[in-house]
Amino acid sequence: MKKITPKQYAGALYASFKDQPSDKIEKIFDNFLAFVWANKDWKNLSKILTSFEKIYQDKEGLADAQIISSTDLSSKLKNHLQSWLDQFTGKKVEVKYNIDQALLGGVVIKYDDLILDASLKTQLANLHKQLTN
Repeated sequence: MKKITPKQYAGALYASFKDQPSDKIEKIFDNFLAFVWANKDWKNLSKILTSFEKIYQDKEGLADAQIISSTDLSSKLKNHLQSWLDQFTGKKVEVKYNIDQALLGGVVIKYDDLILDASLKTQLANLHKQLTN
């Protein structure tokens, strides 16, 4: 018998949950866990859940992003960045904000495998590189 991959498990779990009333979700999840246990794949649960989160976000048009700044951003700027990210990705983005004073100024935006670095720290490092070469 061919092994089921974590991605296949996750896809099946998403398909089982899709359009189900909330009172059925717990029973579906219990059955899913019993199936994973019976197949001796419980060691892959974290991979299955990671794959499920990716599938869920993709199918539901959701995404995660992180914005790092040197200081707390104003509500107006956070709203502007949120709108820009939603447009840029074509998805509804959940943004997590972090502060890193080492950036000196500007922001770093992380989305999927993309890093948009508009920090003063990086700009100064690039200027230094240009001046010393």
